Amino acid sequence: MAPILVFTLGWRILARLILIAKREHITSIADFIAARYGKSQGLAVTVTVIAVIGILPYIALQLRGITMGLSQVAPSIGTSVLATPMGEASMGSGQADIAWLVTLGLAIFTVLFGTRHIDTTEHHRGMMMAVAFESLVKLAAFMLVGFFALYLLWSHAGTPVMPLSQWQPAPPQIGSLLIHTLFTMAAIICLPRQFHTTIVENEQAQDLHRARWVFPGYLLLMGIFVVPLALAGQFLLPQVPADTYVINLPLQQGAEGIALLAYLGGTSAASGMVIVSTIALAIMVSNDLVLPLLLRRMRMSGRQFSAFSGLLLTVRRVLIALLLLAAWGFYQVLGEIPSLSAIGLLSFAAIAQFAPALLGGIYWREGNRKGVYAGLAGGISIWAITMMGQTQMLAGTSETNVLLWMLTPPAWPLLAELSAVDWGMLLSLLVNTGLYVGISLLTRSSLTERLQAAAFVGAPLPESGDEDTSLYQTRVTVGELEMLAARFVGRQRVRQAFRLYREQYEPEPYKRDGHVAMGTSDGANEEESHGLSPDQQAPSTLIRHTERVLAGVFGASSARLVLTSALQGRKMQLEEVATIVDEASELFDFSRGLLQGAIEHISQGIAVVDKQLRLVAWNQRYLELFTFPPGLIQVGRPIAEVIRHNAELGLCGPGDPELHVAKRVEHLKMGTAHTSSRIRQDGQVIEVQGNPMPGGGFVMSFTDITQFRHAEQALKEANETLEDRVRRRTSELEALNRKLVIATQQAEQQAHSKSRFLAAVSHDLMQPLNAARLFSSTLSEVASDKESAQLARHIESALGAAEDLIGDLLDVSRLEAGKLQVNVHAFPIREVLETLSAEFGAIARQQGITFDVVHSEAVIHSDPKLLRRALQNFLTNAFRYNPNGKVVLGVRRKGTQLQVEVWDNGPGIPASKQAHILMSSPGSNTAAANMASGWGWRLRGGSAGCSIIRYRCAPGRGKAPCLH
Repeated sequence: MAPILVFTLGWRILARLILIAKREHITSIADFIAARYGKSQGLAVTVTVIAVIGILPYIALQLRGITMGLSQVAPSIGTSVLATPMGEASMGSGQADIAWLVTLGLAIFTVLFGTRHIDTTEHHRGMMMAVAFESLVKLAAFMLVGFFALYLLWSHAGTPVMPLSQWQPAPPQIGSLLIHTLFTMAAIICLPRQFHTTIVENEQAQDLHRARWVFPGYLLLMGIFVVPLALAGQFLLPQVPADTYVINLPLQQGAEGIALLAYLGGTSAASGMVIVSTIALAIMVSNDLVLPLLLRRMRMSGRQFSAFSGLLLTVRRVLIALLLLAAWGFYQVLGEIPSLSAIGLLSFAAIAQFAPALLGGIYWREGNRKGVYAGLAGGISIWAITMMGQTQMLAGTSETNVLLWMLTPPAWPLLAELSAVDWGMLLSLLVNTGLYVGISLLTRSSLTERLQAAAFVGAPLPESGDEDTSLYQTRVTVGELEMLAARFVGRQRVRQAFRLYREQYEPEPYKRDGHVAMGTSDGANEEESHGLSPDQQAPSTLIRHTERVLAGVFGASSARLVLTSALQGRKMQLEEVATIVDEASELFDFSRGLLQGAIEHISQGIAVVDKQLRLVAWNQRYLELFTFPPGLIQVGRPIAEVIRHNAELGLCGPGDPELHVAKRVEHLKMGTAHTSSRIRQDGQVIEVQGNPMPGGGFVMSFTDITQFRHAEQALKEANETLEDRVRRRTSELEALNRKLVIATQQAEQQAHSKSRFLAAVSHDLMQPLNAARLFSSTLSEVASDKESAQLARHIESALGAAEDLIGDLLDVSRLEAGKLQVNVHAFPIREVLETLSAEFGAIARQQGITFDVVHSEAVIHSDPKLLRRALQNFLTNAFRYNPNGKVVLGVRRKGTQLQVEVWDNGPGIPASKQAHILMSSPGSNTAAANMASGWGWRLRGGSAGCSIIRYRCAPGRGKAPCLH
């Protein structure tokens, strides 16, 4: 009933609240009350704290409702009473666990829906759509249960189960009904959830008119089934609490589906209340408690919007979790109150303490901040005592405990029948209202409170007129509008603004023959220099443009007041004049602060003098660069005295200080720009630049260029000594070149000596080998059997290989001397393979190595001698480092080329040494050593007209060099 009365009879209160909230950019009930009573931060904090205290029981009520419903619909989910003496405790523990899970789920859902982004208007359209859908689900579920109750009444009417003829309604308690209605009406306005939904989330004036019939209709649909549901519950479930009729009645009749739908509807409604209430509280706490503390302790002004919005979202998400955790704590404490409605009424009573300050703030000018503080303190104290009495925290009786005596209703008509809770709630509101009115009348309001009272109490309703439209449709000429604006911003600026307007809008009346009338440029017709005729009616767009120009001087609302007063003839009140002055002062303070901040944060010293050559402005850096005595630098000080002080310290150079003063003062009078440098006694160099200002005055900047002068001097000295350093470096390079020539000559001599030594050694070694080959040839001729002849041929082949190795030494010397001759021609590769097979087959049998040769009949183009030596090197290394292993020499065709490979299963070569093997330089001593030991693979391959195209090797898995 109470919400219907508010939306049908008290809708003008809501309309005024919405209008003021939109105009003042209010985001919560704490902001509203604080803004009305002088924009008091302390009052906002007080209202926020009381709201948190009052709403936490309300959220705990919803948690309790969800938990109770779940325990009825699904008693097996940890809530069934155990068949033990501890059954009652077990049930409480199970319900506490469920409540904890429900709290966690609601916290996650609230964070997802309510803190996705920062909106300056605090609109959460997605959340409101979700709440609206939950309300429809709740209505559908409740109507289904209501029809089910009607069916039960119809089917059991007149039966012994439901003797309707014997039903006697309980006598009405008018006092309790009036108190509950009063507090519910206050709660529908003051609850943070309702204030946020009705006031803050409102986007258009039409929304309230639509809500005036939609919301009462919704409540009527919810209420028509209350009586049938109550009757059916009393007859069929006499021992069951009335709070659980909606679920227990279908369960008792075996309609589990209807009971489940009823639980879902109730849960959706409860979760919607929790989500909106928690978000509203989080906004209040973050805006009025947390952020002021952060802004005092952190430099938030320099932060980017993304960083600030991220911090604000994080704060609100943490607050949502903390608020729901606190509500879960209240859920544990309020277990002593059996009725859900009693908990809801206590929460309504706490929130109703805002009603005197809220309603008085929009209808009574005399209300002030001190009265609000007194009323809230008294009312919430009585409410706290009532809460303590309900939770059995007060010992004794009304005769022994004065607090319980206070909660005893007096023996007056309509009051004697009240319960202690009802009387406590009524008493708290009466005390609150009395203190608010009394203290407000006894104390004096501040100027800020009076100005805010004029803005709140005098706010017109939306239906009272379309001031915006009427202002822009006022009949006023362009000349009159220009004259009005020129009084505040000057004629020149107004003309520039009107010219800019003409360039932006180019209205059709000012276009002639396809071009815009530009007006005269020679000054003959100043009134039309902006292209607008002074006698024509000003279009609405020009009035809006003029309003924006004025708003740049003294604020948007003040500009509106000036135009309304001047164009429509409305008198301005004292509060409106004060508003104009306040906004103009704020703009002036902002501009001055911006300029002062810019001057203070530059690295140069700044000093400004006026037309009378008196010092009017400076920054801290200016004071740091010069040693001024106390009291010298002050506003109005003649700049000649400051110059004289510097001249006496020698900062202006040698000479008479008075001459320096006269010279510089004359420059300032003439407005001559100048640049000079001053060297202090400590070596600091200061550059001075002076420039005249339009309209008179002079601005001077002082820059410390000591480091620049030091760098300049260092560069000058470096240039002077550059020739000497070049000459010294040239002589050093010449000496190094001479040493390099000597070293090169010595290296060439050593190389020639080595070549001669190798040639001599090779010649001496060849003599016995040639004799041995002669003997082996004679032996093969005189051998009497085939086996001896074959052995003699093998000996001769081995001696030939030894001769080739000695020839390698000669090749090294020839290669280093550039005289190596390569004999490349076509030959069958089988010849080379058979020679290597015979030579290394015997060695393989001696060393226990399995040696296989894959022959080929192909004819290749290469040097057979050098190719054999390269493959001999591969095989020698494979045999040497692979005892008792396996070695394969083979040929495979790859395109138009042959690929000769040597495979073994030896230990392989580490990766760190593979590049060294492949990149050995043929002309180095290392190459010679490798040649002697069988490691000169690249040398031998390149000399034979071949190259290594692949070398596969892994430690422990052998190696496979390949020639093509």
